[in-house]
Amino acid sequence: MGKKLIVGLGNPGKEYEKTRHNIGFMVLDEVASYFNVNYKNGFKGVYGEYKNWLFLKPFTYMNRSGESVRGIVDFYKINVEDILVIHDDLDMEFGKIKFKKGGSDGGHNGIRSIINHLDSADFYRFKIGISKPLRPEYTAKYVLAEFNSFEKKVLPDLLLLCRNAIQCFIESGVKAAMNNFNNKKIEKEDNQCRQP
Repeated sequence: MGKKLIVGLGNPGKEYEKTRHNIGFMVLDEVASYFNVNYKNGFKGVYGEYKNWLFLKPFTYMNRSGESVRGIVDFYKINVEDILVIHDDLDMEFGKIKFKKGGSDGGHNGIRSIINHLDSADFYRFKIGISKPLRPEYTAKYVLAEFNSFEKKVLPDLLLLCRNAIQCFIESGVKAAMNNFNNKKIEKEDNQCRQP
């Protein structure tokens, strides 16, 4: 069975650790912890393994994420359709999640870099809404800022919801994950995976 890849996007370094742009790292850490995956250094980042799944956090900084992804894809000969990239999304309200296949980069530098390096947009994305600032000129500052106090309060619930969604993707496949989790938001409801 060929290897499959889940990439969490973010920026390395303490100063970026808790910022909105790093939610991809946060979610992948939750998933890795759940599956008892330990990271090791390699492919310009850190990566770990669970069964036939590889988990990758590129440490190239966001706008060069594709370099790290390309390295691991080439080494393990991973099909583009077997890649899932976890990332923040400005166009979705905070706390909303969605699986999607293909499409444009939506203005996300990490996704743009991956598309460029793979020469394909046909990978899956797991988008996590972070809302957008009121004024577009504040976008760069906004994504590199920490979550506000309300967001911080519900962040553990959001990370759990995201982890459940990725777990469903890994264990039951993309169709089940989309059916169960697309457009869900953090609420106190039972966010578990059910077979379609």
